[in-house]
Amino acid sequence: MAPRAPFAVPASYDTQLSPLHELLFRGWVDQNKVPFNTNAQGPTDYDMRGYWQGLQQGNPQASLSSLNVNDGQMHYPDYYKTPLHQSFSNESQWAGPNAPQWANDSQLATLGGRVVYDEKAPQGLLGLLGLGDFALKK
Repeated sequence: MAPRAPFAVPASYDTQLSPLHELLFRGWVDQNKVPFNTNAQGPTDYDMRGYWQGLQQGNPQASLSSLNVNDGQMHYPDYYKTPLHQSFSNESQWAGPNAPQWANDSQLATLGGRVVYDEKAPQGLLGLLGLGDFALKK
């Protein structure tokens, strides 16, 4: 999926760790069954290394993950979502001034009020109905 250029500031979206911290990060991913491919090449939709580093440093942006009531999956703070994430929002550290915002507990909407993502809708339904501004699939 291409980055959502109108919504994001240009940057490198993946935190680089020292070899020791990379080893510790991979152990954390394995031990906690974090849904993240540590061998992914290139940019990912979530800066999980940045999130892990934030947890280690006590960064308040790295709040603990939780079960999302809308889709029953583990979710991590929006702060570390990259523009490649299907629910990239204004809460990301890389969000530009026009990034979509959470309109309620399940929908992302543009500043004009257009819903571009809905966690409660079946995957891709908004796009099929012509209601989404971008692809919803990862």
